[in-house]
Formats: sequence, C-alpha cells, structure tokens
Amino acid sequence: MTAGLGPALLDGLRTAGPREALVDGGLRLSGDDVLEMVSAAVARLAGRGVRPGDTIACLYGAGTESLLGRIAAIALGCPFVQLWSGVPVEVAVRALRALDASVLLYAPDRRDDVRPLLAAWPMRVRQPLDGELFRPPAAGPVGEPHPADPGGVSFVTFSSGTTGASKIVAYAHRTEAAHLAAAQAMFGPPPWRLLVTPRAGYLRKLFALWTMAGGGTAILEPDGPPEDIAAAIEREAATHLMGGRPVDLYALAEHLEDAPADLTSLRLIVYGGAAAVPARTARAAGRLGPLLMQNYGTSESGFLTVLEPRDHARPELLMSVGRAAPGVELRVRAPDGTDLPPGEVGEVWARSPQRMHGYVDDPARAAAAVRDGWARTGDVGRMDGDGYLFLLDRAEDRLPGGLYAHPIEHVLTGHPAVLDAAVFALPHAAGPVLAGAVVARDGRRVDLDGLRALVGRTLGDRCEPRHLWEIDELPRTPGGKPDKAALASRFAAGPGAAV
Repeated sequence: MTAGLGPALLDGLRTAGPREALVDGGLRLSGDDVLEMVSAAVARLAGRGVRPGDTIACLYGAGTESLLGRIAAIALGCPFVQLWSGVPVEVAVRALRALDASVLLYAPDRRDDVRPLLAAWPMRVRQPLDGELFRPPAAGPVGEPHPADPGGVSFVTFSSGTTGASKIVAYAHRTEAAHLAAAQAMFGPPPWRLLVTPRAGYLRKLFALWTMAGGGTAILEPDGPPEDIAAAIEREAATHLMGGRPVDLYALAEHLEDAPADLTSLRLIVYGGAAAVPARTARAAGRLGPLLMQNYGTSESGFLTVLEPRDHARPELLMSVGRAAPGVELRVRAPDGTDLPPGEVGEVWARSPQRMHGYVDDPARAAAAVRDGWARTGDVGRMDGDGYLFLLDRAEDRLPGGLYAHPIEHVLTGHPAVLDAAVFALPHAAGPVLAGAVVARDGRRVDLDGLRALVGRTLGDRCEPRHLWEIDELPRTPGGKPDKAALASRFAAGPGAAV
C-alpha cells in the first residue's frame, strides 16, 4: 500500500496518458490533459507562495474545477479542507482555525460564500478555480507529491450524520490509501469506466479519484431520470455504475423493464446510503442480473460491509447489508462494550485501517468514538452466524417504546404506492410519539390510514405510526441518509404542519 492516495492517483493519470480519464458532459479530459491542468495550478499556487504542508480550504462546487483543485493540493503536498455547500460558517471556521488554513480556493458557483468565510477567517491566498488557474504556463510536468507523514492529516470533510450535529472528520494519508485499497478489492481490478451520478452524494468525487488512481475513466453524469442513466451506460460503455440510493436503483430497474437497454458493458452496480427494501431489491436483481453490490459504511470508518452480487440471489439476505469488507473486523456489542453472540441486538463496532484520523478540534468526542482501535458506529443491528449484518436503526434514533425504524420503513416502502419512507420520533408534551413521512410513486394514490393499518397488521399495533404524512421528497443529510431531525422539526407543530 502506498503512503497515501497521491502517488497512486498521479501514477494512474500517467498510466491513462492519452486515454480519457475524466468525462463531465461535453468536457472530456485525457490523463495527460488532467496532469497538464494540475501542473498549471500547482505552478500558479506555488508562485503565490503556497508551500507543502500549507492547509488549503476549498469552497467545493458541483463542477470538475473542485476535483482538479483537490488533485493540485495532493500534488503540492497540502492538507485539503473540503467545504461542502451548507456547512455553517462557524463550523468551517473551527476547522480552519484548528488547521491554520492559509489558502482558499473557491468554485465558480460558490463565489457568494467567499466574503462571509473570509470575514470570519482571513486567508492570505484567495484563488478562484477558474480557467486561468488551469491554463498551462511554461511549467514542467507534475512531480511526485511532497513526502508526507502517513499518519499526518491529508483530507478534512464535514458530516452532519443523521442527528444534525456537525462533525469535522479528518483522514490521514494512510487512511486514504486504505479507502482506495478497499474500493479496488470490492469493485474489482482496475481500470474501470465508472459512471457516477450526484445521487452518490459526497462520495461522488471520491469515486472519481479512485477510478483515476486505477488508470480508468470517471464519468460524472448529471442528475437525471432513469432513462438518461441507461442511455449514458450504453453510450459510454460503462463498466461500473455508482447508482446512489436503493430507491434510485429501483427506478432504473423498473425503467429497464419497460425500455430495455444494452448493459452488456456493465460489470457492477453499487448502491447504498439508505435502507433497502427486500422485495424491490429482489425484483431489481431479477431484472439486472448478478451485478448488484450494496455497501454500508460511515464517515468515521469508511467501507464496513459488502453484500456481494451472489448474495442478492438469496432472499433471506436482502435485509442484510452484507459481511465485513476486506480488512474490516465487525462486532455487535452490549452497552458495556462486551461482544454479543449471533442474533443478539446491540451497537455495531468496527476495526479497520480506513478509520478516521479523528474529529478536528474535538478530541473528547473522538476519544468517545474509538476504544482500543475499535470505532463505535452509532448504528444498532444484529449479526447472524455467517457474519451477515442486519441494521435496525441509529442508536440515538431509538423510537418510542424501544422500537426500531428499519422494520417499519420496510413495510411502508414495500407498498406499491410508496417510493420512499422515513420513520422518526416526534416530540410531544406527553412524551415522544411515533411518526412517519412517505413519498408516493409517480401516478399512485397513497392511502395514509391504510398504510398505518398495514404496519399494525404486519408488525403489531405498537409499531403503527400515530402520525403519517405524504411529502414530495425526503430531506437528506450530506451522506444521503434521510434527515430525520429535519423531519421532526418540520412536523413538530402537529398534523397541521404538513405543508
């Protein structure tokens, strides 16, 4: 394993050479093109006084400029703070202060965010990610990244998780190398022609980096309906599809039932980020064949499990998120930290080389999350005798009466009229009550009282939500999970709050 992502990434771009490495709409860049643009950015930033070890913050945008800025930071040997849209200024400043950030890059679509950030934390170098930065000057090719301490901070990002509490997550160089190794072990040997949509959330650009590190082609497809994704797979001869959430996978499979497309180039379709619906997963697997792979992971520990294509042929495993990913150890533990036997419900703990460096500016929180090398995931589940993990809920999202959300959500989303669902605790003067929200499938009528009764008949009266609303779309965290804190806040005023 290399000391970090950087050497592998630059080697992969050199391997690609004149072949395509990055496709984004009409922009089609070869490995040589990417290296030339990165070389230009490195020369200009170095000319402005940026040195190895300087922390670079980036107001990250939707275009390829941000991705190229990250590669330039890697080539310069600089820690990179990825400021997603929506990260509160006060949270961003905590990270920038702790890491003494002195350089700000900003994407064209994030210009409005520059002034408030600089007002809170001035930085000596401010550089737009524009055409001028990447225009090749009289500069030599990109050399090897500055030698880095494998345990030093390489990359910092932000996660609100499912509770809304902001976390500043730092990864070391060796952590990023472990992420790459795990991806290649699960997704198959490179090079890949990987198609990834915005539905992959904050992992979209990471998948692109991993693809280029293997000498492959990252295809950044804009968000669109299933027919656009199917057409892009066929047009680009994609070998891998990062399909986003289960609901996106189901939409693609259902589209292909009515309008078949040539998917013979595909070797793998990866999905995750939310609870799957077993009946709909089985139907998708029947249509798409042995291509499906589900992953479960956390910001703190990276990839944790993999449900292999062959596992999708076993109906009893379709409620599982799979077995431990390569290099990962999993345990289900009681509140006192002791291991539980198969079948018992407890918190999921993981030990992995992908584990985060820590939480920036919050060592107490990091210490509480990790014990003797084992990281607490905050997820509740059980493991069977063969090591397959079945998740039930977040530990802090335990529902009234000690219930878990996933079984109730499986019943709701198993109804043919329901596309998506989330179950959550709603604050109430007499104590929290069970509530939920559903999204209807196009053209379907949702009978909310009938859905509540279905849950009661299937799981018992105590699992029946007291309140159930129909909404257009579930709010989601940056990681793509349903934002249940936002739902509880929205509907806190009671049934009349459904607007």
